[in-house]
Amino acid sequence: MADPVEVAIEAALLAHLGIFAAAQSPVITIAQPNVAFTPPSPVTPTTRWLRATFLPVRPTRIISGPNTHSGLFQVDAFYGAGGGELAPARTASALIEHYRDQRLKRDGFTIQINQLPFRDPLVTDSPWVFIPVRIPYQCFAS
Repeated sequence: MADPVEVAIEAALLAHLGIFAAAQSPVITIAQPNVAFTPPSPVTPTTRWLRATFLPVRPTRIISGPNTHSGLFQVDAFYGAGGGELAPARTASALIEHYRDQRLKRDGFTIQINQLPFRDPLVTDSPWVFIPVRIPYQCFAS
């Protein structure tokens, strides 16, 4: 059974993140929305993990055209504090490249990354630091 558009969008973005995480060496664990997760331990400056957040905005429609579903998919690249900013910045840059210009398909919908993903400044959340990466998406659906 196919998911509705809002669910298909989130599922496609999360699946694409799973591909990214699995390709890293070592594999990076992902904290997904509303799924039990314990950050890796012990916390060292090289310990890392990702946190995914789905941030949709209200759909729009111009006259009788398709609905435009858009928003941000945020992925926070966490590292243990004390190792500097470059390691999480490299992961953030790799995420930006992984999502750049993608067209993800799920349940008959195409989710487009038409705008360049971008990162925000480093955030400290002891014993972690993280860099948020925001991935703007758009999907047209009747």
